[in-house]
Amino acid sequence: MRPITTGLRALGVVAVSTMIALAAPHAAGAVEGQGGGNHGGGGSHGKPKPKPKPEVPVAGVESWGYNDSGQLGDGTLITRPSAVTARVPDEVRDVEGGGRFSLALLHNGTVKAWGANSDGQLGDGTTIDRPVPGSVPGVTGVKTLAAGGAHSLALLNNGTVLAWGDNARGQLGNGTTDDSATPVAVTGLTGRVVAIAAGSQFSLALLADGTLRAWGDNRSGQLGTGAVSPDPQTTPVAVTGLTGVRVKHVDAGDSHALAVLGNGTVRGWGENSRGQVGNGVAGLTPVPTPTPVVGLTGVKIVNAGGFSSLAILVNGRVKGWGANGDGQLGDGTTVTPRLSPVDAVGLTGVIDISTAGSGATLDGGFTVAITNGVIKAWGDNSSGQVGIGFTGFDPILTPALVATGLDKPKDVSTGYQFALAT
Repeated sequence: MRPITTGLRALGVVAVSTMIALAAPHAAGAVEGQGGGNHGGGGSHGKPKPKPKPEVPVAGVESWGYNDSGQLGDGTLITRPSAVTARVPDEVRDVEGGGRFSLALLHNGTVKAWGANSDGQLGDGTTIDRPVPGSVPGVTGVKTLAAGGAHSLALLNNGTVLAWGDNARGQLGNGTTDDSATPVAVTGLTGRVVAIAAGSQFSLALLADGTLRAWGDNRSGQLGTGAVSPDPQTTPVAVTGLTGVRVKHVDAGDSHALAVLGNGTVRGWGENSRGQVGNGVAGLTPVPTPTPVVGLTGVKIVNAGGFSSLAILVNGRVKGWGANGDGQLGDGTTVTPRLSPVDAVGLTGVIDISTAGSGATLDGGFTVAITNGVIKAWGDNSSGQVGIGFTGFDPILTPALVATGLDKPKDVSTGYQFALAT
């Protein structure tokens, strides 16, 4: 679920958004058949009842952790080690945590935003922080969202993409490096977009034909073009090295990216200082071309956060690689980096997962997951981001239950030392 970052590369912080383009769930309406029983007047049929309208699932947003900019959406700036309810309607389809801001997609296709807004990442035409969620004006028909360090992306139902916020590295994709506090169209996306992801200062789009486009910062090779560049890439370009394969899912970390192929294997590229690309080594030399993640098959979903990488397998289990200084990979240790995928201990039935870096060290971070119908979290808890009622400098190495008011959680996302769920 989803990508985001602090935008402060020195902190190594990202929370990335999952990038799955989710259709709004609907309750199946039973259609009454025409009656054929005993009717007077020659056995005429009763008039069919009208088909019930689909129900809108009731789902609000719960949040916990760091709250210096109002990113929890409870109207305060108080850090919360236990879950609180964000002030959004109980009709939420998707949540995304950015650097210090949050986004929520409602079932009517509109967007709420709150938290830090210094670069216009809330899309409300101002640069004023908002501890209470507000609407993104003029944005309707949204299918899914992605939140980066300080920029936002919205995929519309018509297959086009809007962007707003920080644009210092061209991550809005509109051909400029000017910030925008209101949504602008991403230009040059030839083809229908089906999924999006946002890293610290770069963006990704998955097209319907299974190919990828990228734009923004490329100083670590995170655009996957086969080269590293100091110059901003202000319009989308093709991710190379994927000829003959079809991508089905993609996600973005601080400065690296992951893609799941149709055969269940994964490719990684970009910064690799903590082995987060997954090619079995770690080093200061970027990996600018998509490269196979070693020893990994049967993958359904990937999540890239900070300097760590995670994969949900088709069997509902989890593997992780890269930075693990706070045990955020879930292997029960703080051995870091992990240069090849390791098993997350005791996690089964996982349907969504999100990891984020920590401001303390490049190896730090925390993770939140939905497992067997409940929310669990582990890793760095210095700001209460594990959500277990207290803060502490010792990492939580065993997945701990996060108590929320959600009946059936379906989506989680992490930002800079905070988390969201719906």
